[in-house]
Amino acid sequence: WLKNINPLGGCAVQILWHSMSRNMLPRAKDVITEDDIQAWVSAGVRAAMPLMFTETRDILLLAMREHQRILAEQTMAMMRTMEVQSVAMQETIAAQGRQVSRLIAFGGLTGIFTQLWNEFPERWQSRKWMLPSAYGIGVLSILVCI
Repeated sequence: WLKNINPLGGCAVQILWHSMSRNMLPRAKDVITEDDIQAWVSAGVRAAMPLMFTETRDILLLAMREHQRILAEQTMAMMRTMEVQSVAMQETIAAQGRQVSRLIAFGGLTGIFTQLWNEFPERWQSRKWMLPSAYGIGVLSILVCI
């Protein structure tokens, strides 16, 4: 019914309230001080601290368990890698040792048979073929045994 009274077409009560509240009510920054804000924030933080401690502790425990699991997996993977590498190194060293032993044996065998070939007695010249045969048997023995 106020619309009908107001010649401007708006609600007179709303316009009146709006103009009065602007002048009559104080502004919030005039009433609330920085000490009030600090007290409210401190109270809020103190109230939230037990929950924050619990949640932070839970998150840290979860992270530590996950970290421990990942470290255990990585340690096992590294140990398997080291075991494989050590087996490969052992096989390589054994193969190299066999090769060195064979070289030494071939060198000694060749030296002995060269000396026998050069100093073979004249009366056994018809049997000189036995030296290469014995050398061949020695080579086969070295390859099989070493």
